Amino acid sequence: MLSRIKLPMPVGRAWGRGLCGAALCGWMALAVAQAPPVEWIDTHFHFTMDDASSTAELVAKAKTLMQAENMRMMVVSSQPRPNMAGSDFLAVQRELAADGKQFAVMAGGNSLNPLMHQIHEGKVPPEKVAAFRALAEQSAQSGVKGFGEIALHHLSLNDLHAYEAIPADDGLVKTLVDVVAQYDLVLDVHFDPVLARMAKPAELTSPNNPAEFAPNFEAFERLLAYNRKARIVWAHAGGNDMLGDFTPRLAAAMLERHPNLYMSLRPRGMQAGVMLQGRGKLNPEWVAVVQKYADRFVMGSDSFLVADKAQGGPAARIFAERSATQRQGILMVLAALPPDVARKVAFQNAVRIYKLEP
Repeated sequence: MLSRIKLPMPVGRAWGRGLCGAALCGWMALAVAQAPPVEWIDTHFHFTMDDASSTAELVAKAKTLMQAENMRMMVVSSQPRPNMAGSDFLAVQRELAADGKQFAVMAGGNSLNPLMHQIHEGKVPPEKVAAFRALAEQSAQSGVKGFGEIALHHLSLNDLHAYEAIPADDGLVKTLVDVVAQYDLVLDVHFDPVLARMAKPAELTSPNNPAEFAPNFEAFERLLAYNRKARIVWAHAGGNDMLGDFTPRLAAAMLERHPNLYMSLRPRGMQAGVMLQGRGKLNPEWVAVVQKYADRFVMGSDSFLVADKAQGGPAARIFAERSATQRQGILMVLAALPPDVARKVAFQNAVRIYKLEP
């Protein structure tokens, strides 16, 4: 069943308005009728809010979503913002502690990530390095499962969306890796790879991107080799890749060379090389990699829930409207994979890698 799964699409805009729209609920009923659904854990889900007072609102929305989509658990984080804005996710962690069997938290997306980039770019004094390390330690001791989403190289997809870049083996990134290893956590990274110098593709229209991209891949390999005790999850495998280098062949080579590397699948997209193409056609190259390294993949939809009163994050609202189609794609992939592989990728690996409640 690796070729086609015919299901109605799209439903992303309906979901962007809130909870289970009629189109999505109708699709879910059809999916259940076609094959027994696999419970799954979403390891890459963004809560967007101005402060922790909106946590209860987003939790209520998330629980309804989880029930509708057979989701066992959700690992929530901030998106990797270029500046310190939005809720303190250490406060969110405290709010979600009572829901430990349904929610886990990654810290640093809108705290460690912007501070790291500001120090690297010289926007704040170098004395902030000590504060950066202290914040990483404080976060690690708070009960979070790791740091994420952390942007090593993050393309801008529209003019409201930031471009972020830092050498993957920068000393600040290594500091995070050391803390991750010390506290047995996970580092969830957004890394758009560049294997050779290239001009900006024409379809990458955001003015926030540079006109040319320099190679960054060797630095990423050096980071992975720097501390093998640190579990690093490379996000968005199998999805749209605007620069064209995050291929199944590259993924397989990296998993072979780096035993501390894992990947989260965001399988749907419009480009030819994505894992789940139009009308439910699965890319056999990605399927082969997932099957060969079945212990190294988790599911991460990159979904967004935005609090009603959130003032910032206009890009997040755009992405929130499209989130349901990505989760829909994950369910389609899980239905198509061999059952033993599907269970690993759906939830067993996430429990082990992120140290979640079984």
